[in-house]
Amino acid sequence: MISIKNTENLTGVTISGDFHDLYNLVEAFHAITINEYSENHHGYIEMSTRVMGLCFDVRHAYQGDREIELINNYMTEDKMKWHALITPKSNVYYKCNCLYPEMFFVILALNELVKLRIKDLAKTKYIYREALDKNVIWDDKIATIRAFQGEFVKCVKGTLTEGTFVRWLKIMNSDYLSIENICGQYVDVLNIKYMNMTKEKRLKNLSSIAKRIAEFAHDKEHNEINKVVAEAAKEYGCAQGDIRLKGIEYPEDFIW
Repeated sequence: MISIKNTENLTGVTISGDFHDLYNLVEAFHAITINEYSENHHGYIEMSTRVMGLCFDVRHAYQGDREIELINNYMTEDKMKWHALITPKSNVYYKCNCLYPEMFFVILALNELVKLRIKDLAKTKYIYREALDKNVIWDDKIATIRAFQGEFVKCVKGTLTEGTFVRWLKIMNSDYLSIENICGQYVDVLNIKYMNMTKEKRLKNLSSIAKRIAEFAHDKEHNEINKVVAEAAKEYGCAQGDIRLKGIEYPEDFIW
């Protein structure tokens, strides 16, 4: 089972699970994201590419390139005798981290990608009761994504006050967010600003950062960055996601 917990300094969250947990999550990411080879929904390619950034870390985690921890599996000497087997008393869990602002974006993006998968599986343009369609209701990829999101929500609920969590939940599930139109460089800016905060300031700003990401279309800083990026992409004849803002660099060393 996948577990999501805050990092020590609230820089982000730690995603952990056994090999199969993380492998299945990666498979689900690949199944619901959109790429240049997809038949439809090409307007979601850049958003999907960013989601795949987290997928990259999860994949490297179960390949053993990140951190590991040993989890008690409650095997006892008596159980071993009963089954006539000698087994480990711990399971290996693989771990990777994700910044909090980035995670807010990913959760919102996954909501939209799940909606697309529901429409594709149910073969419809609209969502009413299609989540209960026979081709959708037991889809294992959607179930895996929802379980992943649910673990993150549980983590946030244990971090925020009750009132703040209720407001956060409403913000994250607002209608007509169109998160596929967010400027990725804006998320980078929020990530870096958040990393430069103290732990106490991070806690105070968690909900407001989520609100800025969810309501990006009305954010002055986002619109300014988006304009600069769009003009640069046009000038250099490339995708907006290929543009890097001068002076905006992730710190090489930081404490999670």
